[in-house]
Amino acid sequence: MDFNNIGVFRLAGARLEHLAQRQRLIAENVVNANTPDYRAKDVKPFEALLGGMKPVAAARTSSAHLASTRPADIVRETRRPELWEVTPDGNAVALEQEMTKGSETRDAFALTAGLFQRNVQMLRAAWKA
Repeated sequence: MDFNNIGVFRLAGARLEHLAQRQRLIAENVVNANTPDYRAKDVKPFEALLGGMKPVAAARTSSAHLASTRPADIVRETRRPELWEVTPDGNAVALEQEMTKGSETRDAFALTAGLFQRNVQMLRAAWKA
């Protein structure tokens, strides 16, 4: 069976590839922490790569169901650019920021890999039945 035909596996694979690319850039930033005029690099947020996928909203199938009182955009996390200092030689890599980004990437990778594994377990259970 080709897992690329299943949406959750395709999405998880794309997310894992995105996180791997981000980890490579973080490592590159750390390596160049003492290089004059080096600017830290980062990838675009994964949400920007989804290209038009909209968040899932609950559908009211009955007038007895409660309607949401807040718009869907409120719960979306917004990234704001972190302002860190630039050294006198022009280097703009802050090791503290890179370590924070590395931890965030590791956690997101573990979450996505766990989701992938759970879906594989569900498929195995369905095949055994």
